[in-house]
Amino acid sequence: MPWLTVIGLLPLVGALVTTLVKGHSRVPIGFVFAAVTFGLSAWAIGARASLDESYTWIPQIGAHYALRMDGLSALLVIVTTFVTAIVILTRWKTQRWFNLPPLALALESAALFTYLANDILIFFIAFEVTLIPMYFLIASGGKPKRSAAALKFLLFSLAGGLVLLGGVIYVMAIAPSGLSFSDLSGLAMTPGAEKVLFLVFFVAFAFKSPLVPLHPWLPDAVEQARPAASVLLVGVLDGIGLYGMVRFCVGITPGGATWAAYGIEIAALVTVVYGAFAAIASRSLMRMAAFTSISHAGFMVLGLFAFTSASVSGAMTYVAAHALSATALILAAGWAVKRRGDDLTKGAFGGLARRAPVLAGVFLVSGLATLALPGTANFAAELSIIIGAWGRHPVLVAVALLAVLGAGVYVMWAYQRVFTGAADVAVDEMQPEGAPQLGDIRPTSRWAAGLALVGVIAFGVFPGAIQNLVSDTATQTMSVAQMSDPEGGR
Repeated sequence: MPWLTVIGLLPLVGALVTTLVKGHSRVPIGFVFAAVTFGLSAWAIGARASLDESYTWIPQIGAHYALRMDGLSALLVIVTTFVTAIVILTRWKTQRWFNLPPLALALESAALFTYLANDILIFFIAFEVTLIPMYFLIASGGKPKRSAAALKFLLFSLAGGLVLLGGVIYVMAIAPSGLSFSDLSGLAMTPGAEKVLFLVFFVAFAFKSPLVPLHPWLPDAVEQARPAASVLLVGVLDGIGLYGMVRFCVGITPGGATWAAYGIEIAALVTVVYGAFAAIASRSLMRMAAFTSISHAGFMVLGLFAFTSASVSGAMTYVAAHALSATALILAAGWAVKRRGDDLTKGAFGGLARRAPVLAGVFLVSGLATLALPGTANFAAELSIIIGAWGRHPVLVAVALLAVLGAGVYVMWAYQRVFTGAADVAVDEMQPEGAPQLGDIRPTSRWAAGLALVGVIAFGVFPGAIQNLVSDTATQTMSVAQMSDPEGGR
C-alpha cells in the first residue's frame, strides 16, 4: 500500500466530500478526515523507513513521482495534520463559515505533498498549489481589507514561486539523471553557478519564511483574515520556508550555503530583532502575533546557517514548537479581538480576564511559550539554537538575545492591556459591531486551544521526542554542508 500517497490524498478526498455536503455537517465530517490523517501520520513516523515511494513519471527529464519521509518531513507532517484538526475543531457548533473544512483540508493535502516530495518537480507543484486554498481562506472572511491582504499574500508568494521556478528549471537542465533530492546532492556545477543558484533558492524561501524585508504580506494577512485562516497560514505554511532552505539551499547548493552563511545570519538577526520590536510597537493584537512569527522565523534561519549540530537541530524543532504555540496564541488573540476589538491604543480595555478567565489563561500560557518560558517547546528549541550558534558567532547571538527580552515586553504588555484591570463599562462600549456578549470561550474552543497547549508543554517537558526525530536529518545536513562543530562548541 502506498501509504504516503494515502496520507497526502486523504485530506483532498475530505475536501471533496465536505464540498458536496451542505451546512454544519461539513465540520464534523472534515474533522473526521483531519483526525484520521493525523492518526495515519503518527503511525507512519514509526514505519517511515519502509514507506518510500518512487514511480517513473516523465522519463524524458528524469522526473519521478517520488515521496519520502525522513525525520524533518515526519515532524512537519505530524504538526500539519495536528494543527489542521485543531482548526476545524474550532468551528464545531458554530453557524458560520462552513467553507473552512474543505479549504483547510485542501491546503493540508498540498502542504503534506510539499513535505513528502522527494522530487523537486513534485515539490514545486505542491508548493504552488498551497497558494490556491490559502488565498481563498484569507479572502473568504474576516475584516474589510481581507481581499487586499489575500492579493498581497498571493503576489508575494507568486514572486517567490517564480524565483524558485527559475532555479528548478536550471537544475533540470544540468541534472545528469534524476530529480530526487538524493540525486541532486553534490550536483556538479561551477562555484560561481552554485553561489548564484543558492541565492535564487534562498530568496524564494525567504519570501515564504518570511524574512525582512520580504515580510509585509504576513502581518496584513494575519490581521485581516479570520483567526482560523491565520493559524493555517502560520502553523502550516510558514514551515515550508525553513524546510525548503534545508532541502534546496543546503541539500543542492551546500557550497553556496557555507559561502553565504554569515551574511544570511545577519539577515536572520535583523529579522529576529525587527520582528520583536515591531511586535512591541504594534497597535493591533493580531499584527503583534504576526510579528512574533516573523521574529521566530529569523531564529530558525539563524540556527540553520550557524551550522552546528545543536543549532541545526534546534532550528528544525523550532518549526514544530512555533507552529503549536502560534496556533494557541493566534486563536486566543482572535477570540479576544472578537470580544473587544483589535485596537490596542484606545485605552480602558482591561478586565477581560474577569469575563473570560479561560481565554485569558490560554493567551497567557501561549504567550509565555512564545517568549520561550522553560518547560515549553519553544524554550528547548531556542536554547538549542542559542547554545549552538554561540560557538560559531557569539556576537550575533548576543544581539539576538535582545529579541528574547523583547518577547517578554510584547507578550506581557498585550496581556496587561487586554485582560487585566477592572472590568468596567468601557469594555462593553468598545466591542466591535455584531460581537457576542462578553463571555468565555466555548467548550470546543477550549478543547482546541488545550490540545495545542498540551503539545507545547509535552514537547517542552520531553524535548528529546522531537530532537531525536530530526537528529538524523540534522546530522545529514551538517555532512552535506561539510561543516563540523567549532572546537569547544556544539
